[in-house]
Amino acid sequence: MVRRTILTGLIVGICGIMTYVFADEPPPKQEKEKSELAKLMSEIDKSYKAVEEISGYYNYSDNDWKVIAESSANIVKLTKIVISKFSRPDDRKYQDLNKTMMTEAEKMHEIVNHKGEQGALEDAQWQVRRLRQTCAVCHKHLGITIYPQLYPGKKEELKPGQTEIPAPKETSVPKDW
Repeated sequence: MVRRTILTGLIVGICGIMTYVFADEPPPKQEKEKSELAKLMSEIDKSYKAVEEISGYYNYSDNDWKVIAESSANIVKLTKIVISKFSRPDDRKYQDLNKTMMTEAEKMHEIVNHKGEQGALEDAQWQVRRLRQTCAVCHKHLGITIYPQLYPGKKEELKPGQTEIPAPKETSVPKDW
């Protein structure tokens, strides 16, 4: 009886694997359909991550400056689209943060024009941090967790008697940096 059950399970398993291996088309993938705004923000994030990756270097090569120029120009272009196409007249802070992101990216692009001057490297690194700060404040304002894999638990999943530690109060982004 046990042998027959094992043999039947083995045959069913082999048939299942063979069906999968010899199938003409792969099984359908469950992809989430992204909104146009999410796609734009994803592109902005790619450009930001490109400059963030090199922001710790002690010296920039011509190729690094080219990456900074392209990324900052891309962020400016995409932010203009976000501001014009996805404006939220009822949310003034969101509008201001998008404009701040565009301004900081424009400043970064301007720094590339002065890359040969003393202090340009530090200025470029400073602008990367300004972009990071602006993104973090906006994400916090919208309630978006930037790296959800770092925060697997949800508020509803707290254990009895456990309380959530509140986040520190949000600081405003100075406009004159």
